[in-house]
Amino acid sequence: MRRVGVVLALSVALGGCGGKELVLVKGAHWEPFVYDSRREAPEPLAAMVFREKVCAGRELAPQYSRLDENDLLDFLRSQQLPVRVERPRTDLSYVLVDDPRTRAPARLRVAILQDADQAGRELAEALVQHGQGAWGVHRSNLAVLGPVGDPTHDLVFAAQIGLVCWGVFTVRGREDTFVIPGGYREL
Repeated sequence: MRRVGVVLALSVALGGCGGKELVLVKGAHWEPFVYDSRREAPEPLAAMVFREKVCAGRELAPQYSRLDENDLLDFLRSQQLPVRVERPRTDLSYVLVDDPRTRAPARLRVAILQDADQAGRELAEALVQHGQGAWGVHRSNLAVLGPVGDPTHDLVFAAQIGLVCWGVFTVRGREDTFVIPGGYREL
């Protein structure tokens, strides 16, 4: 009964109006990637945790050195994902991930900041500005904003391409922003 309640709550709470930039071709079956921690939470996303198997065998140690978009590109290419780069400024680039699981290439905005604190803050502010369904990851001094989608599609896509194991995954719900634990993390 609880499982049905979580599914219903996720679909109602995470559904939303407006066009979504990230849509998975075969839908978003999220249960293989996250589970409900059964915490009492005002919003379903607050209780979600990535399953251990999502990042099994991956290096999850925090990165402290200064990074640029090439570190993200190397990671995505190691997943055999075709990527293109647009660079409007030296501190900002767009990485387009042409993944067959998505209806259109996923456009990741990569901001290169001074340190991890600024990267986390930049991502949090961007998520608030973009609203429900906005998501991203941050690792060291990089803040990566993903395309807005239904949060279930966001969770599945980021887990499938390994971004939740590369950076701290954060998603914007209806009224708040949530870090989903279980993947990469920084202290």
